[in-house]
Order: sequence, then C-alpha cells, then structure tokens
Amino acid sequence: MNYRHIYHAGNFADVMKHLAVALVIDYLKKKEAPFCVIDAHGGIGQYDLTSVQAQKTMEWQAGIGRFAGLRDMPEDFALYYDQVRGSLADGFYPGSPLIAADMLREGDRLIANELHPDDYETLRGALARRRNVRVTHMDAYECIRAHIPPEEKRGLVLIDPPFEKTDEFQTLIRQMQEWKKRFAGGVFMIWYPIKAHLAVDEMKGAAVALGLHRTWCAETLLHPRRQEGTFNGCGLIVFNAPYQVPERFEAMLPFLGEKMELAETQAAWLTPA
Repeated sequence: MNYRHIYHAGNFADVMKHLAVALVIDYLKKKEAPFCVIDAHGGIGQYDLTSVQAQKTMEWQAGIGRFAGLRDMPEDFALYYDQVRGSLADGFYPGSPLIAADMLREGDRLIANELHPDDYETLRGALARRRNVRVTHMDAYECIRAHIPPEEKRGLVLIDPPFEKTDEFQTLIRQMQEWKKRFAGGVFMIWYPIKAHLAVDEMKGAAVALGLHRTWCAETLLHPRRQEGTFNGCGLIVFNAPYQVPERFEAMLPFLGEKMELAETQAAWLTPA
C-alpha cells in the first residue's frame, strides 16, 4: 500500500471520475426511493493542494485548476464543480467520499471504505459530521461483498483501485461475476489507468462477456495509449449506466478535452444501450 493519492489529487483523472460520480448520483436522486453509495477505495477524503506532495507534482493545475475562475461552463460540469468549489477555495480537493456525502439526501446512505490504517482514521475524521455515513476498514472487495445488495436495493458502487498489484485487472475480472450474482441491477463504476502494458482490452472484453445491461466505457488520454513508460490516460466502465448519464458525459468531452489539453477522448457502449 505505497500509493499516495495526494500526489495526484485533482488531476485530469479525478475530474473525469468525479464528474461521472456526480452525474450518477444526480440521476439516482431523481427518484424518491433512497439509495446507497459504496466507495470501496475511499482514500483520506480530502487532499491539501498546498502540501509538499501536491506541490511536488502540481498535477491538479492541469486538472481541476484549469477551471478556476471560469464563468461559463456547461450545466452538467457545474453540477460537479459546485461540489468541489468550496474546498478549492480553502486549498483542498475533496475525494469521492466527500463529494458523495454532500450530494446525499436525508434517507440516502454512504459506505466509505479504506484499507490503509492511517488513511482510514483520516477518512473517519473527514466524514465525522456527515449524515448517513459509515466508514469501514476492510479490503475493498470484501467491503463490496459485505454490503451488496444494499438494503435500499439501488445505488452506486465505485471501484478505483491504486493498481499497485500486477494482477489487479484479473482480480476485477473475477469480481465482476460476483457482483452480477449479488446485485445485478446496481450501478457499478470501475476506474482504471491506461498504460501500454496493462490488460485494458482484456478487462473490456470481460465486461462485454458479463452481459450486464447498459455497459458503457469512456476514456481520456494525455498521451498516445501505446506510449511506453508513461501513465497515458484513464477510463471508466459503468455497468447499468443510468439513463442519459453517458450521453450527458459524452456531451462534455470536447469541453474537457479543450480545457485540460487532452490528446484523445472517446466513449462507447460495450453492450447495447
């Protein structure tokens, strides 16, 4: 567990991931029935952009920093940006648990999980005053198994591993089968990095073979996807993608690509919409 997200908080990958999270939660809120968000890799909750680590890479400046002071932005991007605006003003970037917690209604729930013991304690502190929130200290996949299906029978499961393990893609492929058995109607969102040597195509193939309804994929890249030795980009696979969320996200890709100077953006259905 050597990965530290503070070096990357607020970068282009966070913008993409958290925008999608905000859109899914916004959709779930359109129905009166409560829902549950399970954030399996919660991190520390919020990240100090003035810290030595964040200042060392300055990745946030090429990500969320590109939108500072922007007055004219698409409505759907503003939905996400309004969730991070206050933290940014204080020099912080909120992680997905804080974004989700702030978007919950009174009857909705968040389960935020973190395995790293120190990060777990930090996450507990960050979410201490949030309503309807439970913070757990478990292996991410054990957390998902323990909490699906949620009592609400609807919700979002966010999976964004640090990909420190060389077999993480294979683990995800195995776990997909379990998720389908336990919570076939749930919205699952997998974030993944794109590097030349990683088995991205294998995981996409497994997602297609799984056969879950409305499986959708979006990718954003800073460099050509086959470039060796670099972090070239990232992607999202969403199972049971909510109605109009993919279309709303895709409509913003030109805006995101221009502002963050992305080399490539693409999105497509892996199974029929």
